[in-house]
Amino acid sequence: MTTRTGAIHFTMTHSTAGGLRELWDDIAEGLIARGHPVKRFVLYPPADAEGEGVDMAVWHHVADARPRSVLGAVRTFAALVRYLRRERPAAVVSAMPAANVLLPLAVTIARVRTRVFLSHHSPTDTHNRLLDRIDGWTGSLPCVAGIISVSDAVGATLAHKPATYRARTLTIHNALSEWVERVLDALPRAKAGGDRLRVVALGRLSHQKNYPMLIRAMAQVPGADLEIVGGGEDEAALRTLVADLNLGDRVTFVGLIPRDAALARAASADVFVQVSRYEGHSLALIEAARLGLPLVVSDVPVQVEGITARDGTRCGIVVPLEDPAALATALRGLQDDPARRSHWADLAARLGGEASNARMLDRYEAVLAPAAPAR
Repeated sequence: MTTRTGAIHFTMTHSTAGGLRELWDDIAEGLIARGHPVKRFVLYPPADAEGEGVDMAVWHHVADARPRSVLGAVRTFAALVRYLRRERPAAVVSAMPAANVLLPLAVTIARVRTRVFLSHHSPTDTHNRLLDRIDGWTGSLPCVAGIISVSDAVGATLAHKPATYRARTLTIHNALSEWVERVLDALPRAKAGGDRLRVVALGRLSHQKNYPMLIRAMAQVPGADLEIVGGGEDEAALRTLVADLNLGDRVTFVGLIPRDAALARAASADVFVQVSRYEGHSLALIEAARLGLPLVVSDVPVQVEGITARDGTRCGIVVPLEDPAALATALRGLQDDPARRSHWADLAARLGGEASNARMLDRYEAVLAPAAPAR
């Protein structure tokens, strides 16, 4: 085995824009500021990587494109092994099911003294069943030093894994970068005025985010307008639904915009809604809480944990999954009662203040410090 001398590397399967890439960038930049050498890589870029704003100078792509055949997958894996032998990372923190499965195997075959930390950012029952089963085996290999969940609810979905795997698990809750915290704290909170309720949702237009439920609820709240910030594969279907419900003048698709612009949009809203089918520990939810927006989320364990303060206080409104009528009732309650809206805004701000970038970085640094050069 070679000597461990390299940097900390953060990796995931592909570099599609989203909360995970933002999180890895935030943590990487935070550790760099603390004096640790850090690099980032992915197995392959998505087809629209350039259009999604991937910083190619920061994110190294092991393969030029997603493998489309067994031979292509073998070549990507071989390129990963070569990358590990060349870079000799001190530690690799991986995310996404495919990367989590391949990294321990590649490190073992490369014969580098790299400590692998797998991470789970969504419940494992949402993963491919075969990859989930293989993950239980590869996550038990000797090179795996830890298995990180971004919430206790996500960690609970690892109960079916082998004992060796479970013994390596820990939770590190997500937080925002110091830069994002500063941006949020500096944004004006003044509202445009008027009687209309301004609802904002942030996140990829995908099945996970459950936007059809939100759009159908908006049809039952005539005095409300909705802005959806993000891009994704479901945009055409969602636009069709908006047209079918005659909501064209009340629902705006903002698209994928820079993070600071998205935060400014959120700051001018009255309420944040995230009725996802599943999450890990949503950065958008933390951002909205930091802004003091009343929070309305779906009744799934990860979301309930996400709006719960450390003392157990629920700091957001929870509505049943796939129940547009219940969501509409919650929104009308916020619309009709300014005191109620103020109550939930205060609780959200309290929750947002508990999510500490410094605390998150302390946890990652403590876990990775044995493998990283001292400051």
